[in-house]
Amino acid sequence: MRHILPTLSLLLVSTAGTLEAQAAAYAITTNARGVQQLVRFDPTTPGSVSTLGPTGARLTGIDFRPATNALYGYDGNQLYIVNQITGVAALAFDVGNTTGNAGFDFNPVVDRIRVVDAGGTNLRLNQITGGTTTDMPYTFASGDVNFGRRPSFTAVAYTNSDTDAATGTTLYGIDSNLGQLITISNPNGGSISTVGSLGIGAFSTITGFDIFTRGGVNTAFFAATSVGATASQLYTIDLTTGSATLVGGIGADNMVEGLAITAVPEPGTWAMLAIGLAAVAVAKRRKRGIAHLERA
Repeated sequence: MRHILPTLSLLLVSTAGTLEAQAAAYAITTNARGVQQLVRFDPTTPGSVSTLGPTGARLTGIDFRPATNALYGYDGNQLYIVNQITGVAALAFDVGNTTGNAGFDFNPVVDRIRVVDAGGTNLRLNQITGGTTTDMPYTFASGDVNFGRRPSFTAVAYTNSDTDAATGTTLYGIDSNLGQLITISNPNGGSISTVGSLGIGAFSTITGFDIFTRGGVNTAFFAATSVGATASQLYTIDLTTGSATLVGGIGADNMVEGLAITAVPEPGTWAMLAIGLAAVAVAKRRKRGIAHLERA
């Protein structure tokens, strides 16, 4: 019996160490009846989609707040908190206006929301007060392959989306007109640089883009609908080259209008941890019972 507790404790520690996170993707889509809904899927197998429910709004972007893991949404002039179980979007604040499809993502370092649109609007939203700051527009840097062109962002995402400010962060954007990945060195405005072509052909300006961080590794996911198609495809993007790699179609007839990736515990690890805890508890009770008999 003396060896049971150390052994089980070791099991518990090793089990806790396997509580790594896998990714869960949430997306806003519009069904054949024109109803916008929140769906969830595994980004490694996007063909199987679970519909959570209608948003009750017309959101153009969603993202998880790293500090709380709450899901936020934006419709062009209002900020919402989205129920991750039912899909319902609850109004939080009236905020700054954008036009068309907008990029929407939390800056994990300063805990504020970045919103940009294809027309050049560049906003900072405060999800706590509802305050809006209008920042300078972006321009391609001198010498860049796209110098002189006006950027047209429909999606943005930050790297290192975690709660450790020391890791820093970089903002990337999707220019739907150019079909290219862009890096934004200063989110508050200024020069930007072209990373490279996505290489997926022409696609709709209705897109979804997010970067999932795990163990210090950033994986960029991009949902796009090819021109003339009725359903979106999911891609991963190489942040060093801009090249996109197809993962697969997202369900059936799901046109994605916003994408957010979050971490969830792997299903089996919680069960393993529970078994380990139960075993330790049983061992402790047995040890107390033996000690009681020895004292009697």
